[in-house]
Amino acid sequence: MSEAVVPLYHQIYVVLRQQIVEGRFGQGPLPGEIDLAKQFHASRVTMRRVFDRLVQEGLVRRHRGLGTFVNPHPVRPASATEERGTSLLDNIIDMGQKTSVKVISIDEVHATPDVAESLGIQPGDPVVKIVRVRHYRNRPLSHITVYLPADLGRPISRKALEETPVLRLLEAGGVKLGRASQVLSARLADVVVAPLLDVPVGGALLAVRRVVKDQGGRPVQLLLGQYRPDRYEYRMELSPAGVDSANVWVESETRPGLRD
Repeated sequence: MSEAVVPLYHQIYVVLRQQIVEGRFGQGPLPGEIDLAKQFHASRVTMRRVFDRLVQEGLVRRHRGLGTFVNPHPVRPASATEERGTSLLDNIIDMGQKTSVKVISIDEVHATPDVAESLGIQPGDPVVKIVRVRHYRNRPLSHITVYLPADLGRPISRKALEETPVLRLLEAGGVKLGRASQVLSARLADVVVAPLLDVPVGGALLAVRRVVKDQGGRPVQLLLGQYRPDRYEYRMELSPAGVDSANVWVESETRPGLRD
């Protein structure tokens, strides 16, 4: 099987977007399409497609006869909370006031060895598997797969999942949430996830693997998330005193977040 190839326009878009966010061009004009086409060894048609997307996302604006200019503060990623001392778990729970979710599926399945190990159960034990796609401003942001122990997942309905974060539903069911641990990595979008997130097959995604435990140390949720890196970023501040503050950010002007 041949490896998936990320389209050239998307590669160029990611590079230019990052340069814009980092302030490489200030608020001045970007180089012209012809110059950028030469720089990236691309056609003008490809560069026009890149510029169209940058304009669509509000990163730049075109002025006929003058060029393409960076919008002031084109991206304002905002933390889910601005209060100090909040934990990673608090941020995860409380984010999501401006996002919507589409439930793809909710099924009771048998735990694979990997899922069983994460949830502290035996392979083959029943678990509830929930698959969702989260949107911000009607644009796909993340593909989330959650596994819950069967006794905790069975009472949760599809309607409830469309309206309330999973961790809030667990709390409503009597679970006293304790700590969360997670691993961040990168992966490529496969043929299932790519169309749901509106990215090309083989496009780069940010992958999150998170295990949430209750106050007694029992694992109550395994989350496997895939996020669009152009609309989502994770920020952690570390202090020498050992007190860490972590925030999950999304592209935003009104400070929304995620609520998985």
